[in-house]
Amino acid sequence: MGIEILLSVAAALGSLLTGFAFSSGTFRKFVRRLEGEEEEAGETYGMRLAKLTASLSSASSEVDGILEELAEVAGIRESAVRKLEEDLQTLETRERELQVTIGALERTPLPVAERFAELLEHSEQQSRRRDYLLFGAGVVVTTVIAIIIQLVAG
Repeated sequence: MGIEILLSVAAALGSLLTGFAFSSGTFRKFVRRLEGEEEEAGETYGMRLAKLTASLSSASSEVDGILEELAEVAGIRESAVRKLEEDLQTLETRERELQVTIGALERTPLPVAERFAELLEHSEQQSRRRDYLLFGAGVVVTTVIAIIIQLVAG
């Protein structure tokens, strides 16, 4: 009975040693090499932290760029809105002036407006006559000068 106990203890120890050997990192590396896989480069906590920090810095720079672009666009839009407001103020002022003028014209009696139109028409006819007279005088003077030049040159 002593040998049976001894063999049981030896088998238990053998099982424990085999379990530890198979679960060790060296055995796993050996199995990976047999399967043709490349060894993984174990990343340390510091390496992962450095990668994450670099990624965070890059993302922060991109966000800063986007915020600057948004600020620029907002400035452009703000100046456009100011210009539109100024234009609106100018148009409102012009509208008020035109309303005053229209109001004055509406209060003008119709006979006065007709008389004013007649005066303008008469004035336009006089201007037209004067323009024709000046044109004709220009033609006559040019013709006389041309004849004098031909007589002197010829």
